[in-house]
This record gives sequence, structure tokens and C-alpha cells, in this order.
Amino acid sequence: MASSLLSPVCSQILLNQNNIQSQYISPQGLSGRVLPAGTFSNKVLALEYLYGLLCQIPNFPPRPSTIRAVDIVRVTYDRKYLITQAELLIHISDNKRLTFLASMAFDKNYKLCGYDGQLRNLGLTYDPSTDAERLGAIQIICNVTQTFCNGALKQYSSFDDCKQYLTKKIPFGSLDRADQGNVACRTIHALFVPLLPSLHCPHVGPTGGGACTNKPIDFYYNQSNFLGCAYKQY
Repeated sequence: MASSLLSPVCSQILLNQNNIQSQYISPQGLSGRVLPAGTFSNKVLALEYLYGLLCQIPNFPPRPSTIRAVDIVRVTYDRKYLITQAELLIHISDNKRLTFLASMAFDKNYKLCGYDGQLRNLGLTYDPSTDAERLGAIQIICNVTQTFCNGALKQYSSFDDCKQYLTKKIPFGSLDRADQGNVACRTIHALFVPLLPSLHCPHVGPTGGGACTNKPIDFYYNQSNFLGCAYKQY
């Protein structure tokens, strides 16, 4: 699975080129979460955040950071179920590193059906450190939003309206709380707007579309068991 996070396989899976998803993903579906980025109850979102967050997608705007290599630090296996726990050290194209801790569940044919993961120190690694960098991130969101979110998907009346809202109405926040009602959350969803505007335009808009909204602590304890789909061997 680690090699599937690398280009070009990650984009091939995301776009399901030549039905490649059938080689990796269970036909019963996929759900999961990657904290602090978000919780994904459907296959589309679960695929995007596992394979698309740091993957360059052909014919789409360039990703600021992509995965260059993945080291498997350790892997453990459940004795009864097809579940693995892995620690991956991800080397990023901008000479940064991220540790990805993930539990992954597989069906009887060893196809991924669920995952529960965490990116360690995402904010410490990628939060902008200056006002100029934060403003630059806001401008990227507004450019993407005004380009791809039109008609019924329109979120802001103008670029300036977008900039004003993201600068004055909500906190910038941190990628360590990247699924909350802040700008940081919208920087992530802006990456996916060109891929699927109908889904992600509301996420970068004023309401947050249910994704970039403030969530209480109980939200994280009241989720379904993302590993419950694992095949029982014994």
C-alpha cells in the first residue's frame, strides 16, 4: 500500500484509470479519517484524502507539495482480523517530512475497506509563519474559488469579498485543527476544488459546507468503527 501513495499510481487510483481502484480498494466501499485533516464517511472523500492530498494530478493545478518517497518504519498485524498498524515516514518534495500513523482494514481479498490515521505535527510542519504567507494562502483559496465555483456553486461575490471574509470573519487557525471552522481547513479543501467543485466549493465558502466547521470534542469519539469492515480470519 505504501508504494500506491507515490506518483503516478496515486493519481491513477484517484481518477480510477483503467479501473485500477479494483486492485486496491474493496468493492464494499471505503471510509476513514486522517486527523487532523478530516473524517470521511464515503468512498469519494476517503480516496481523496488518502491518495490526493500530496499527489500531483495530471491536468490540474500543481500541488505545492508532493510525496517523493515513503519509508515503512514499522508494521504490526492483528491476530484475528485483516488489520495492520503502520508507521510511515513520508518524504515531501519541499524537503520536509511527515509521520503517518495508520490502522488499515482489509476485506477477505486483501483490498482496503477502511482506515484510521493521523498525520503527526501537520501544523508544526506546514503552518505559515508570517502574515505575508497567511495572506498568500488566502489569495490562493480565493483564486481557486472564483475560478471553479461559479453559478449555483458560487461562494463569494468577488475575489475581494472572499479575501475580506477569510481575513476578517474567521481565524486563520492551524493545520493541527484542519477540520475546523478556520482558513487552514479551507487551504486543504482548495486543493480538491478543481477535482470535484460540486463537493468542495461549499467547503471553502463561508459556511464551510459541514467540513470546515467547528466540531466539539465528542464528534471524534462518536464516529463509526472505520476498521469494522476487516475480514475475520479466525
